[in-house]
Amino acid sequence: MDETGVLPPSEIYFHTASPFAKKALYFLSNGGSYICSSKYEIKRETYPQYLLMHVKEGSMEFGYDQNKYDAKANSVVFLDCYNPHFYRALEDYTTINWFHFTGNASQTFFDTLYHYNGCVFSLENNWRIPEYMEEILSMMKNSNVNEQSASIIIQRIFYELDGISNQSEVESVDQTISRSLSFIEKHYMKDIGLKDISEQVNLSPFHFSRVFKKQMNYSPHQYLISYRINKAKNFLHNTALPINDIALKCGFNSSSHFVNTFKRHTNLSPNKFRKMKL
Repeated sequence: MDETGVLPPSEIYFHTASPFAKKALYFLSNGGSYICSSKYEIKRETYPQYLLMHVKEGSMEFGYDQNKYDAKANSVVFLDCYNPHFYRALEDYTTINWFHFTGNASQTFFDTLYHYNGCVFSLENNWRIPEYMEEILSMMKNSNVNEQSASIIIQRIFYELDGISNQSEVESVDQTISRSLSFIEKHYMKDIGLKDISEQVNLSPFHFSRVFKKQMNYSPHQYLISYRINKAKNFLHNTALPINDIALKCGFNSSSHFVNTFKRHTNLSPNKFRKMKL
């Protein structure tokens, strides 16, 4: 095989799509199973196809949209080759499965997935995508491509990539909530509000409020007040501190504000709560 950095027994396969496939389906043009040295590099201004690549061993570097992405072993890359791009092997024994395709809603899926996840998707918890890609490459290798079946498989790959993207979003939300809760726990005794908390997670107050309430069933303000009340209960039950001192320790600007807020949330005054046997 006359490609710099592509080592034997690498293989490349070709397919010429039917007129029907070009009109109605995702359709294949070429693909392969490569073993690459660190000399393998592709750089293009444009190539009128999309690329799906499974990095099986080793690692690759990709460039797209003025960004660089590292793809480690057990990851898949989805690339829009219509725009300037490059990719290269970073290790001397890098194995990849790949195919080029286009058609149907390729652009829409790429734009959506790229917006949420970039070009590289970890396959740590996904075994379906490698199997789907092997199935497509097997068809091409045997010159027996069922075009409708191949199109359905590509759609299934998009479905799996969308699931990975959503999982990434959930993890990002979890990190946002965790950081905001940690900030509240460390600073509840100070004069903090929504703006202070949202700045810690680099979100606008409006967007942060929506994310927080969806996850916690409290608004950030409600959660902060609830946290302060619970801290106050602890002080009332376990110490003899005066009410005014407890109010200031728990972030209330006056004892009257504390008493009114405590009553509203517990139906008891702080003094009555202190006298209760729990």
